[in-house]
Parts: sequence; C-alpha cells; structure tokens
Amino acid sequence: MIRPNLFLKTETQKYALAGAVFGLLFPVVATLIRIANSNLPYELSSVVTVQSSDSLLWIIDTAPFFLGLFAFFAGQRQDNLQKLNSELQQREYELENIKTILENSVEERSQELVLLNRQIVKRAEQLRLIADVARSTISIHDIDRLLPYTAQLISQRFKFYHVGIFLLDEQKQYAILRASNSQGGLRMLKKGHRLKVGAQGIVGYVTRTGQARIALNVKDDPVYFGGADLPDTRSEITLPLKSGNIILGALDIQSAEANVFSQDDSSTLSILADQIAIAIQNAISYEQSQRALLEAEIVSRQVAGQAWRSYAGRRKGRGYRYDGVRSEPLNEASASSESNNVLNIAVRLRGQTIGHLKLKHPDASRTWTEDELAMAEATAERVALALEGTRLLEDAQKRAARETFLSDITAKLGSSFQMDSILRDTVEELGQTLKFSTVTFQLVNPSEPVHTTGQNHNGSSTRENKSE
Repeated sequence: MIRPNLFLKTETQKYALAGAVFGLLFPVVATLIRIANSNLPYELSSVVTVQSSDSLLWIIDTAPFFLGLFAFFAGQRQDNLQKLNSELQQREYELENIKTILENSVEERSQELVLLNRQIVKRAEQLRLIADVARSTISIHDIDRLLPYTAQLISQRFKFYHVGIFLLDEQKQYAILRASNSQGGLRMLKKGHRLKVGAQGIVGYVTRTGQARIALNVKDDPVYFGGADLPDTRSEITLPLKSGNIILGALDIQSAEANVFSQDDSSTLSILADQIAIAIQNAISYEQSQRALLEAEIVSRQVAGQAWRSYAGRRKGRGYRYDGVRSEPLNEASASSESNNVLNIAVRLRGQTIGHLKLKHPDASRTWTEDELAMAEATAERVALALEGTRLLEDAQKRAARETFLSDITAKLGSSFQMDSILRDTVEELGQTLKFSTVTFQLVNPSEPVHTTGQNHNGSSTRENKSE
C-alpha cells in the first residue's frame, strides 16, 4: 500500500486534500438526503435526477472546492510557520554554535592572557633583577673584584645552577673563564679553564659569532662541550659580552633542569649581558686611565724634579730665615735638627721635595698645636704652588725672549744680501744677547775636519759652525 505521505510533502498539499475530501462529504450527504426525501432508489440515475432538479445541490457541490481552497491557504500558512520555525531552530542552533565557539575562544583567550600575564610578570621581575645587578656592579672599577661579584650576584638573584663569565685573551683565540659561582666552576677556574674560539662548546660558538645560543637539552645539542666538573647541567644559554661591535667574552648560564630557557629569556638576559659588558668596559677603561694617570704622574714628577734641580742650581740664594726681628738670606742649605720644639715640614710639588719649612720655638718644652700644624702645612702647600708658578713664569719669559731674539735676527738677516754683512750681524746680535761672551763665526772648507768646540784665551767656550 502506498502511503499518501510519500506524495504529499508539504502541509499545503495535505491541508488542501483534507479540505477537498471533507468538502466532498457535503454534496454526497445532501444528495443521499434528497434521494431519500424523494423516495427514489439509491441508484446513479437517482443521483443525476436529484442533481439536475435541485439547484441548491449545485451550490453544495462546490463545497469540496471552497473547503479545499480554504484548507490550501491554511496549509500554506502552516508551511510558512513550519519554515519560520525551522529557520528559528536553525538560527538557534547557529547561535548555540556561535556561543560555544565564543566560549571556547574566550577560554582560550583567557588562558593566553593568563600565560601572557605570567610572562609579563616574569619579564618585569627579570628586568628588576637586571637593574639591581647593574646598579650593584656599575660602581666596581676593579675587574678582579667585579667579575666574581657579578657571577655570585646573578646566581643568587636568578637562582641559576652555574654562572660563568668568560673573557677573550689579547689574541682573541681563547675564551678564558674568569669568574664562576658554582663549586665545579671554581674548580675549572683553578685549572685555568679556557675554550677555543669558534671550535669548542657553546661558549666558543658565541664568542665567534656574537650571537646568543640556547641548548634546551645539552645531550641533544651537537655544539655542547660538557665536563666532569658540571655533571648536573641539563640546559644552557650563552650570551655574548659585546662593547659595540667588539666581543669581550661571554656570559654562560646553566640550569639543572631541561627546557628552562626560551627566546624571551634570551632577549631579556641579553640586556643583562649588555649591562655586564658595560661594567667590564668601564672597569677596563678605568684601569687604563689609572695606569696612564700614574705614568703621567711619574713623568710629571721626573720633569718637575729635573726642572727644579736645574732651577735651584742656577739660583744664588737658597732661602730666607726670620728670627722674629728681621729676615736674612740663606746661601747654603741648613742642616735639619731633630728636637721636640722644631717643626720641619717638607715643601712638596708633584711628589718632589723642593724645600723645607722649619719652625723653632725658644721654649724647648713647648709642643705645637693641631691648628699650628695645619696652618704650617697649608702654607707649605701654597708656597709650593707659588714657587712653581714663579718658575713657570720665568721659563715662559725666557722662551719669549729667545723667540723674540730669533725673530729679530731672522728679520735682520733676511734684509741683508752681502756675505760680510750677514756674518757681522750674526756675531754682533748673538754677542749682545749673550752678555760678556766672545762670539766667533768662521767659514771653513767642507772637506777639512772641523773642531766644533774650542777654548779662547780667557777660558770661554767658542762654537764654530760649518756652512754648507
């Protein structure tokens, strides 16, 4: 049996069929009633007779059509409602899917935000620790104190298993371990541990390329160069210590856990490595400046000592003495006497003793007070500066006089065009400048031996210049 539902797929069709079938009952029943009232037999001819004789039945015969039509419209409305309901259900389903997707997205985003927040907090903490390390190390100028202190400080603040600081040798061939915090690192330090640049270990790789390198698991890293002194190492990060484009060394950090370091750690710890490199460069520059300053001070002392020996040898008077009534010159250096009431203060200039300031009191039992000592020492300092200023002024005046003489004689000789005039002007100008001296200028044959220095009849030295 074929079911009607196989052919009637929409509610409109179902309603129209049901309305037509229901409407068909009206003419059938009306016809049967009319046949019964007319005492006619229930035959087809009786149906035709009553239908043709009664016009009211014609109107009743239209009932299937109108009821089917009305049912058709009702079915269309039902189809529209079902369609709308289906669309609403589909929309509800889509909204549920969207809600689920949004909930999943919000959950994933929340997890990402939590992870990102943890990373930000971790990075902020690392930056704070880096600032603390930089602030603690920037004031240390002795590199032999700076490096061990920095290694210990990094290990304490960041809780690392091993921290090693390598510096390159002068030839840039080896990275030498200069400081460490771990017991194994200290043993390596005593053995003079060093790695070939570009050939041994992660440190060698970093000091050659200048790029940071991470080993999440040292067993799987082909560049890792392990040792028996650090058996617990599982992961490692090495960062270059650079000053501009110059590689100074490397900061080697090792952990006892695998997969500890990430690219974020690399970027953050690179800031730490840069701060350490700045501190190292500052310490090196400070040592170089101190060495240069010491050398300059030594040279200055030597020059000052030589200048004052020459200056003191040219002076006739060696000093003055004041006894409370009058002052008198000293032509010879007085012997220093040792007594309780004699105060002898050295007058020093750039580490050189250029004089002595001696104070003696008639009362042998009297002791000098702190104020008197301070006054005498301050006077000695100012005397040294004043004497040095006077000596420099005299030297400057002598140089000015010499330059003036050379300028004048050059101008005078430049205006002469005769040999005799040049020779005469030379000896006259030089003789007038060098008082009480006899000046001789004699032309000689270049092929003959020349005696540059001779003694005249009064014992004075005479120089003979050779003209070529």
